[in-house]
Amino acid sequence: MKTFYVASYGKNNDRGIYIMKFDESTLEIKRIQQIVTKDYPSYMITKNHVLYVAYKNASSHNDGGGIGSFTIHGDELILNNNYGSSGRSYTHLCVDENDRYVFAANYHVGATASYQLENKAITQKICAVHHKGLGPDLLKRQTGPHAHCVGITPDKQFVYSVDLGADKVVMYRYNQGVLLEDSDYTLNIVPGSGPRHMIFSHDGRFAYLVNEIANNIMVFKYIEGRFNLIQAIHCIPRHFKGFSSASAIRMTSSGDHLFVSNRGHDSIAMYRVNKETGKISLLYMVHTGKGPRDFNIIDDKYLIVGCQEINCLQILTFDEEAEKLLMSDSSVELPAPVCITFEN
Repeated sequence: MKTFYVASYGKNNDRGIYIMKFDESTLEIKRIQQIVTKDYPSYMITKNHVLYVAYKNASSHNDGGGIGSFTIHGDELILNNNYGSSGRSYTHLCVDENDRYVFAANYHVGATASYQLENKAITQKICAVHHKGLGPDLLKRQTGPHAHCVGITPDKQFVYSVDLGADKVVMYRYNQGVLLEDSDYTLNIVPGSGPRHMIFSHDGRFAYLVNEIANNIMVFKYIEGRFNLIQAIHCIPRHFKGFSSASAIRMTSSGDHLFVSNRGHDSIAMYRVNKETGKISLLYMVHTGKGPRDFNIIDDKYLIVGCQEINCLQILTFDEEAEKLLMSDSSVELPAPVCITFEN
C-alpha cells in the first residue's frame, strides 16, 4: 500500500489535502483522511518527511494565501504551521538542499519569494522579487509576468523561476535565502510559448521545459547556468485543432521516460529519453478524463492522474521495459484534484 497526497480545489469544505492509499495488487484507491484548508492548496512537495504546501488565496480579502508545512507521521499529517502572505497566492514551491529556505512562485502578481525554515516551520518572509515583462498570448495569459514554477539547478548555483507571462526563466543567485537575479543567465523563451514547469535529467546535464501555450517541450543542454536549446517537440498531435494547454511534466526514476499532461486534448504524452543526447522521442499518447492538471509516477509502474474538471483520479499502468502505458478501470471521485505527490 502506497500513501500519497492530493491537493483539491473543491468548494468550501471539500477543498484541502486528501491523504490517499493505493493498493498495487488491486489498483484500488482509498481515501484515508481529508484536511480541510482555509485556502486552496495549489501545489505540494515532500522532502525529508515533510509536506510543503503552496496556497492560493480563497477569499477576496488580503488575509489568505501563503505556504504551509506538515510533518508526515505514518498515515497522518501533523501541521507545523501555515504562514500567511497577506493575500498573496502561490502556485509552486521548492526547498533548498539544507532545509533552511522555501522558495515560492506567485503566479498572480508575477513574483518569486523566499521564506526561512526552522525545525520544519516557516518562520519569516525574507524577500519577494517582482518579475517584469509580458507576451503576445491573445487569451490574456501574458498581459503581465506570471511566475509558475520554481526550482534549484542541479549544481545548486541558482534558483530558477519559470515565468509563463513573460516567456522567460529568471535565474537567481541565492545567499542566505536572499534572491538576486543574475540577468546574464536569465533565459528568454520564444515569445508566446508560455513556459509552465521545468525539470532536469537525473544527471543534471539536460533541462526539460514544458510550454503551456505553445504546447511543446523544449530540451536544453545545461552547463554552469547556461541553457543551450537542442530540441523542441510537440505535446499534442498536429492535426488536433481544439484548445489545449500543456500542464505537468515528470520523469521516471530510471530517467528513461518522460511524460506530459495535456488539458484540452486530455491526454498523457509519453516520450523515450536518450540519456546520451538528452533528446526525447514521442512514443504515443493515452487519453484521460477531462482536465488532467497533474499526475505522478509511482515506482515507475503506475501513473496517478488528477482530472480537475471531472473531479476524479485515474490510474494508468506502465510497463517501462515494454514501453506500455495503459488506462486501467481504476478511478475514484475526488473534488477538483490539482496536485499529486508522495514520499520518495
